[in-house]
Amino acid sequence: MLIRFVVSNFLSFNEEKEFNMLAGSFKTHKHHVYNLGKIDVLKAAAIYGANGAGKSNLIKAVEFLQESVTNGYLLRSVNSKKFKLDKLNETKPISFEIEFSIEKKIYAYGVSFNNITVVEEWLYESGINVEDKMIFERKTLKSGKSSIKIADKYKRTQRQKLLIELMESNLLKSGELLLGKSDELNIKEITASRFVIEKQIIVIHPGSKFQNLVPALTSSNRFNNFANGMLETFDTGVAELDIENIDIDKYFGDEDESTKKEVIQDIENGHNVLLNTETGGVLITKEKGKYIVKKVISKHLNNEGKKVSFDLTEESDGTQRLLDFIPAFDGILNTEVCFIIDEIDQSLHPALLKSLVQKIMSNKNTIGQLVFTTHESNLLDLDIFRQDEIWFSEKSKNSGSTQLYSLSEFKPRYDLDIRKGYLKGRFGAIPFLAHLEDLKWEQNDA
Repeated sequence: MLIRFVVSNFLSFNEEKEFNMLAGSFKTHKHHVYNLGKIDVLKAAAIYGANGAGKSNLIKAVEFLQESVTNGYLLRSVNSKKFKLDKLNETKPISFEIEFSIEKKIYAYGVSFNNITVVEEWLYESGINVEDKMIFERKTLKSGKSSIKIADKYKRTQRQKLLIELMESNLLKSGELLLGKSDELNIKEITASRFVIEKQIIVIHPGSKFQNLVPALTSSNRFNNFANGMLETFDTGVAELDIENIDIDKYFGDEDESTKKEVIQDIENGHNVLLNTETGGVLITKEKGKYIVKKVISKHLNNEGKKVSFDLTEESDGTQRLLDFIPAFDGILNTEVCFIIDEIDQSLHPALLKSLVQKIMSNKNTIGQLVFTTHESNLLDLDIFRQDEIWFSEKSKNSGSTQLYSLSEFKPRYDLDIRKGYLKGRFGAIPFLAHLEDLKWEQNDA
C-alpha cells in the first residue's frame, strides 16, 4: 500500500511537497478506508489541476524513483531534472521519500541524488507513535566511498560485517543504490521494500499499452470473465475478447527474420516470449511442435447474430483505452497494488469514465489502490469520493513551482457541489482564463 510520497527539487517541484493517501476523520465512504494497524489509508486519490500545473510531474517523480530502484544505480546525471527557476537549486540534490506498508508494518525509504551521485539513502520502519527503527542509513563521502549504518541485528555474523565493510570500501559505487544490493545483503526488509517499489506501484501513461493482456486472458478464466463482463457492461459493441493463433512465419515478414530467430531461440531455452505492440502485446509460444503467435482480437455480432473478428486497432480509441484499464481495475479489486494512471480521461467519454470510476469506488471488496490525474470535473462528486481523496495541483504565481493540497484542507460541507466550486476557482487549480475581448482575434482575420 502506498501511504506517502515526498519530492523536492524535481521538475516543477521546488521546495519539499507531500502527497499522501492518509485517511482523515471523515465519516463518508467507510469502505474506502483500509486499516494498516496504526494508520488508515485510502483506496483512491483523484488529482486535479490546469495544464502545466505539475500533476504529471508528480507521477514522473514516482516513476523516476521506481526506475532508479529497479536499475539499482543512476544511468546518467540527474541535474537536468532539477527545478530550474531557482538558481540556488543547481547545487542542491533532488530528494524523494516514499512510505508504504508491508504486512501492516510501515516503512519509509528515501534517497537524495546530485549529478551522478547518491548523496544520501535511508530505510526505516516507521514507528508512527514511537521512535522509528533504522534499517540502514548511507551517505556518500567526498572520496566517493560510502558510509553505511545498518541496524545491529542485520550484522551479527562475520560474513554480514565483512560485506558491509566491502561495500563501504569499494563494492558500492557512488552512483549505486544500497537498496539495489538487496540480493547480496539478503535482508528481508530490504528485499521486500525493493519489491514493493518496483512491482506494487504500476504507472499507466496516456500512451501506455498493457502488454500482459494476452497472458491474462489465456491463463485465467476469472480474468477473462471479468474483462468481457466489463466490456459488455459499458456497451462498447464488443461481444467478447478472444485469442487468435497465428503461425510464426505468417506473423514475421522477411525483414523480421533475425527477430524471429531470436524469439525461437528464447522459446527453445524454455521461455515464452511477450512482444510489445501498439495493441497491448503478443505472446509467442510453442504448441504441438509449432511456434504460435497469440494476440488479442475483439468480436462483434453481425446482422445475423454471428461473431465477426476485428483487430484491436480497428476499435475506437475509447475502447482501446478501456482495454488498457481493465487489467488495472482487476488488479485494484484483487491485489494490494497501487495503480497510478496519468490523464485517466483521455479518449474516454465523460459518462463512461464516471460510470467506470463509480463502479470501482462503490465496490466494497477492493484491496488495492487507484491514483489518477484528470481534468474531468464530473468526477468531482462526493457521492463517489471522500473529501480527502480529492487533490489539487497548482503553479505558484511567484515561484512557478507546483503546490499540492487536498480538498480536505478546505473542509467543505458534504452537500456542497464540489464541481461548481472547482470550476468557479474556489479551490484553485484551474487555468487562468484570458478575457476573450482582449484576444483581438479580429485583427488576425485577413
